[in-house]
Amino acid sequence: MLCYAIAFLLGDVLLQQCKTLPNVYWVFGMLSVIFLTLFTSYFRIVGMFLLGFAWALWYAHLSTAWVLSKDLEGKSIWLDGYIASIPSVSLYGTSWIFSTNKTFIKLSSQKTNLHLKVGDRWKLNVKLKRIHSTFNPNSFDYEAWAMQQGIRAVGYVINKSESTWISSDWYHFPLGRIRQTLQDKLIHALTPSVTSPWIIALAVGEHHGISQENWKILRDTGTNHLMAIAGLHIGCMSGLMYVIVNALWRRFFYLTLRLPAQHAASIGALFMALIYGALAGFSIPTQRACIMLMLFLMAVLCRRQSTSWAAWSIALFLVLAMNPTCVLTESFWLSFGSVALIIYGVSGRLAPGGLWWKYGRIQWVIGLGLVPLSIWLFQQCSLISFIANSIAIPIVGFVIVPLVLLGCFTSIFSTVITKMVLFSADTLLGFVWKFLSFLSHIKWAVWYQSVPDPIVFFSLIGMMLLLLPIGMPGRWFGLIWLFPLIFYKPISPAIGEIRFTLLDVGQGLSAIVQTAKHSLVFDAGPRWGDIDMGETVVVPYLRSMGIRQLDRLVVSHGDNDHIGGARAVLSVYPNAIVKTSVPELLANFSVSYCLRGENWDWDGVQFEFMYPPATLLGLNNNSSCVLHIHNKAHSILLTGDIEKIAEKFLHEEAANGLRADILVAPHHGSKTSANYDFLNDVGAKVVLFPIGYRNRYHFPHPSVIARYEQLQTTMYNTVMNGAMSFSLTEQKEFSARFFRLDHKHYWND
Repeated sequence: MLCYAIAFLLGDVLLQQCKTLPNVYWVFGMLSVIFLTLFTSYFRIVGMFLLGFAWALWYAHLSTAWVLSKDLEGKSIWLDGYIASIPSVSLYGTSWIFSTNKTFIKLSSQKTNLHLKVGDRWKLNVKLKRIHSTFNPNSFDYEAWAMQQGIRAVGYVINKSESTWISSDWYHFPLGRIRQTLQDKLIHALTPSVTSPWIIALAVGEHHGISQENWKILRDTGTNHLMAIAGLHIGCMSGLMYVIVNALWRRFFYLTLRLPAQHAASIGALFMALIYGALAGFSIPTQRACIMLMLFLMAVLCRRQSTSWAAWSIALFLVLAMNPTCVLTESFWLSFGSVALIIYGVSGRLAPGGLWWKYGRIQWVIGLGLVPLSIWLFQQCSLISFIANSIAIPIVGFVIVPLVLLGCFTSIFSTVITKMVLFSADTLLGFVWKFLSFLSHIKWAVWYQSVPDPIVFFSLIGMMLLLLPIGMPGRWFGLIWLFPLIFYKPISPAIGEIRFTLLDVGQGLSAIVQTAKHSLVFDAGPRWGDIDMGETVVVPYLRSMGIRQLDRLVVSHGDNDHIGGARAVLSVYPNAIVKTSVPELLANFSVSYCLRGENWDWDGVQFEFMYPPATLLGLNNNSSCVLHIHNKAHSILLTGDIEKIAEKFLHEEAANGLRADILVAPHHGSKTSANYDFLNDVGAKVVLFPIGYRNRYHFPHPSVIARYEQLQTTMYNTVMNGAMSFSLTEQKEFSARFFRLDHKHYWND
């Protein structure tokens, strides 16, 4: 069974790697082959592999059947449908998933008083666009997440229009309606605190209102699984229910004659698992946990033997059958991977008594075994997760979660009791949170590493060898397989080489320049509320390149789309020297002006600020730092948001020093920039436009595009190409890589 389930999984994974979807008629051809393999045992695994591929292909065609027409993007249209998710309310507005008769659409509104209820039918005047997000190495793939969630478009409600409530029927998304009602009661009963959003998360699986700083504490301590309802929580609550029902049932002679206490306890545990899984919205981890528990308890009720691997395999097959795109999520791999590790690392051993074997060994197996998976998914792993989890798991699993569920139950009939219960849970969680926060601030708490997929595969083999039973020959050879994971370091540029990457940060700018031994960041992208491009795009990219020490951060000027992510970058690289035209906005760091004439040499590569002079500071866009970078063969010009005033100065004062092979377009291609004389002085072969998808400024302007076409300049933009990386050696030609094109999948626009 295990081999068949893994073969089905591999077929599914193969389909998700396709750049374009094969024709749906392939499904029928593969089904005939699958039918033939059923008669030959040697080829059944091949049949399961093809079945996984065929089912994923069929599901993908159904999911992508509706696509928003490009003619409708940005136009006012009316939608009639139902609220399909619990609305998320923040300082910046409200967002929710809207269900139409065609698909799911993620909507938002600047209003926070809409009083939306799951299952309510509304008629809304909206503007929509296709799913299109930033595309960078080692960053969150929003487009893949939307595909897995079935979301096919995003948009916003037009504030000036009249949104119309039509009806409210309990049979539309009833589970979501129950969860929202419960969430509202809990919020009303809870006193706001640092940990109160986590109480809501432990009750109904909603993470709204939780800051990125708090998520970072959980990641750094390896305890983020504690605040997402999964197998651990369901297992703890089902186990407690089993013990309680079993003890109570045995006290009544009448009941035990009709149903054995063990069977009654199993039924009670199963009901608890299903109820808690429903409160969590049956997320992927809860689906896996409920299915496995159901199989084990059914085996108990039917007096049958059941193996852990059989339950794991059936759960894997059923979860993939319900939604093949779940392999695109981190939670799928963490959930099934951690359980597989426990089964592999604990079962089939002689189990001596004592606390170490029953509890400590499981923590050791998970903490060690998940290192390759953590590196692959998050480019980091916690070195203190064993300590953090050893303390936090018993308290959260056996005390806080039961209190939270007790609060959910008492909310039905008594607000006073609910407040007392939740206050106790929140207070205890506060002590746990202080402990985790203390651990997360230890300097060596986290190991950051980024490695290619083959090295992850080798390290998994190493972990499997290390987790073999004691006494097995070749066990310690697993360390050799781990050496690449531990000692891997990305190849640095050669002396005299420039490695230049323009990151995709939407409507903003961030570029990375690397030489043999130094690195520089030019602007850090925008920050919108909790979305910080410095934290989510720039820092992960720097870590993926093995950059432990950032030498210099240049912030061209004070607009949010350039300076927004700077503090997130400096929080990770506090020793970086900051050069900017607005030092007053970053006064807490080692900061100074980027003045014309300042130059330096790094590893055979020359850097020089061409603008602004001291006399032209304080002009906003027209005071942007302009940096010229060149080696013996090639050059790059970074211009920030300069406009025609600054371009005229550069044309008159520095025309001979502006030549560049690559030009980052001034002001994203605004019509207030791109003076012809300036562009002619630069003479760029390639111009790069850092822009956002369907940005409201409509950059680049058609007149600017026409000017570059007149100069026969090749144009690229981050919308079409994602992050763009160039290697400029001292050879005649330079190479380029475009991340969106290299990593395209069938769901990408």
